[in-house]
Amino acid sequence: MKKTLLLLSFLSFFSVLQAQPLLVFEQTTRNMGTILWEQPKTAVFKLTNKSSNPLRITNVRTDCGCTSVSFPKEEIEPGGTGEICVSYNAELLGHFSKSVAVYVEGVKEPVYLRIMGNVSQTMVENSDQFPFQIGDYYLNTDDIEFDDVNRGDRPVFALQVYNGSKMSYRPQLMHLPRYLSAVAEPEVIRPGSVGRLYVTLNSEKLQNMGLTQTSIYLSRFEGDRVNKENEINVSTTLLPDFTDLPPQTELAPSLAIDSTTIVLTASDKRRKASGQILLRNTGHSPLVVKALQVYNPGISVSLGKRTLKPGAVEKLKISVSEMSDKFKGRRRILLITNDPEHAKVVIDVIVKK
Repeated sequence: MKKTLLLLSFLSFFSVLQAQPLLVFEQTTRNMGTILWEQPKTAVFKLTNKSSNPLRITNVRTDCGCTSVSFPKEEIEPGGTGEICVSYNAELLGHFSKSVAVYVEGVKEPVYLRIMGNVSQTMVENSDQFPFQIGDYYLNTDDIEFDDVNRGDRPVFALQVYNGSKMSYRPQLMHLPRYLSAVAEPEVIRPGSVGRLYVTLNSEKLQNMGLTQTSIYLSRFEGDRVNKENEINVSTTLLPDFTDLPPQTELAPSLAIDSTTIVLTASDKRRKASGQILLRNTGHSPLVVKALQVYNPGISVSLGKRTLKPGAVEKLKISVSEMSDKFKGRRRILLITNDPEHAKVVIDVIVKK
């Protein structure tokens, strides 16, 4: 009788061990809160392989076409971690609760994950999606960037606009330069709804290589004027043309730079900070710095020589004054060179006070 009881206890203990989850999730339910209509949102589920063997997720099934999933396709080693991303398309208004079944190789029963939330046309709890306010209208950004543009490109930036007023709104952008155009979709945004201003860059109309900056303005009402309150900054970086580069790329110049981030510390009452970065030409022909520009006012740069012979080293001196805080976007410096591998180099400037 005792042997039978011991055997049953062992089998019960063994079955408990077998029932222990192999993939352990930090949480299996995510409340996504209130999200804006037609603005998809993604929940991330972090997992850990708690077993002693590699595990593979074989499939992840959703219970409706309104959700999409990405998951690790490779094996997860013992102790290894991963993420399953579940996106909800937010095309239907109201509350939602959706399940996702995660299947692991060698395990019969799936692990179920669940997302829930509410889809609304209003901005309640959505200031993180549209943090920039211009009058009664909210934008996803007030700093548009067209990076790595080649001559002939026509990139498009989608500026999202939420109408927080009680009236229908016809969005328009003012003071567009000749190289920018904009189209609103829809032409009229209903109260509590989101529209988009598609801003198109015509690179053929850019005059200069390197950085071009301008300000455009969102019109809040008929007859509105431009000022800092409705300003949107636009930055464009036009890359040089290397079509005339000789085929012997081993003869090309090569830029070596200490770092693409410099940390400066303010050293006086005027909150001015200075530092330097070394530029080296490790190639076999002269390196030419064709453009040296700053994204922010208050940043000053100087370079002794714009042309570096093979093996030459030059100091790029950088200083930052207090007024750089008043510009939108992060502090940056742009270099355009004739090195095909480093035609564009951006240096981030961080100031500690």
